[in-house]
Amino acid sequence: MPGFYTGQIMILLVEDDPPSSRALTLALKTAGHEVMNADNGTEALELLAIHDFELVITDLVMPNLNGLNLLNTVRLRWPHMPLILMSGYLRQDTGKATMEGIAAFLQKPIDPTTLIMTVERLLAKSK
Repeated sequence: MPGFYTGQIMILLVEDDPPSSRALTLALKTAGHEVMNADNGTEALELLAIHDFELVITDLVMPNLNGLNLLNTVRLRWPHMPLILMSGYLRQDTGKATMEGIAAFLQKPIDPTTLIMTVERLLAKSK
């Protein structure tokens, strides 16, 4: 699929559901991106501290540190990091975050084409 952004980038995928994580990782790798996985927000912050990611994709509902808390921490430490929030449950605070331009939001189940298009749009915008 032709995209707006060319080149392999490192994406952090934060998803606590193994089947969803595998499917999303496959879609991102098929599009030519490198992917590292975290099972929760706490693990994600540990990976963010030691790796150079260009984009974070996170579930909202997770154990330990949820997606909105992760988003807030990422915004403080890496203010220009593009983020994609995903959930099977649309929440009012999620809508507020996306309306303020903090992050994109994708409703689960995630269509792989929509995911890749959203990734490319955010990366093009951040370059």
